[in-house]
Amino acid sequence: MVFPSGKSWDPTSQQFDYDPNDPRVQELFAQIEDLRLENRGQFKPERVQLRGAGHVAGPLKDGQGALIVNDDGQGAITLLASMPLEEHQSCFVRRHLGMPGESERLYDVLRCRLGTRPQDAENRIWIADLKAISRHGPSMKL
Repeated sequence: MVFPSGKSWDPTSQQFDYDPNDPRVQELFAQIEDLRLENRGQFKPERVQLRGAGHVAGPLKDGQGALIVNDDGQGAITLLASMPLEEHQSCFVRRHLGMPGESERLYDVLRCRLGTRPQDAENRIWIADLKAISRHGPSMKL
């Protein structure tokens, strides 16, 4: 589409080329290099309890509290915990505490890392990604 003035309506016409070696560009890249996308805030956090799966001997204490901060509805959840969870450790997550729909499901810990936000590091908050385990092995999205 072209306006009567002869200018293009193409939104990409306003884009520009840049020199990645320009010191101003280098400074900008340095400022944004450590930014990370976080999906917290897209899900109402839910308090849960963790319980080790009987055959696992590890630091997980039965009844340890955690907070689910993301649930994709396909069996993957993200937890905030006060201690690290061992990768590939199995644990039960009890949800809807004290409510009629209280349930417990078995999960596998895919990853666990110390939080990157200042308050996470200050309070030693660990972020763990878990995937539900079905009777036939880990849940997979095909």
